[in-house]
Amino acid sequence: MAKSYGIDPDRISLERFRELTEAKDMLPGRIMLREQMDVRFAALKEAGVQHLGELLAKLSTRTKIQGFSERTGLPEEYLVLLKREAGSYLARPVPLSDYPGIPFEYTELLKSHGLRNSKVLFEEVQTEEQQADLAKATGIPVYRLKELHSLCDLSRITGVGGLFARVLYEARIRSVADYSQTGAAEILERCRQVIEKYGYAAGKLGKKDIQYGINYARLVSEWDQTSNRI
Repeated sequence: MAKSYGIDPDRISLERFRELTEAKDMLPGRIMLREQMDVRFAALKEAGVQHLGELLAKLSTRTKIQGFSERTGLPEEYLVLLKREAGSYLARPVPLSDYPGIPFEYTELLKSHGLRNSKVLFEEVQTEEQQADLAKATGIPVYRLKELHSLCDLSRITGVGGLFARVLYEARIRSVADYSQTGAAEILERCRQVIEKYGYAAGKLGKKDIQYGINYARLVSEWDQTSNRI
């Protein structure tokens, strides 16, 4: 079964979203999301929200947030945080040119074949046969296409952009599955070694950041293994 790049928010029920939110190690600025959860999620359900996609649609603009707050009695500040939390489950496409170490001529060749970003390449070039066909069409070696596919796979984890995907790849973490099955301390140490070795300007990584990625990677792995429904 072909894998989709991201989790379809329409397939994450409101109750599942609540479970995930309740279990998450929240940053101080988002602690409000775990307050009065029974009352607030009951209000969301009463307003007709059944899944994450509907929630994102109802909170898509400031005007909609204000109107939703008036109808439900839920504080605007809470709804803004809830929108951000819900949006964190959406994997953002990364331009292929954002991945360090991938030659410019390769990304231009791929662009000419309609493969501009991580989402498109991940979904359309998954099998060895597809990779071989693309290598024949572009002249890009298969091993480089496999490398790029791994980078795109890693970018399915929210917060993993082009540079961090490269750091993870060089740290021998080559897929969502690898990330989900490796401990935070080990990932952090491997990444620090890579950053020091290559001088990547990857910013400061913390154990909480890595653990957040692990939790999300586990959710994506669950999505991959359960007929795209969680």
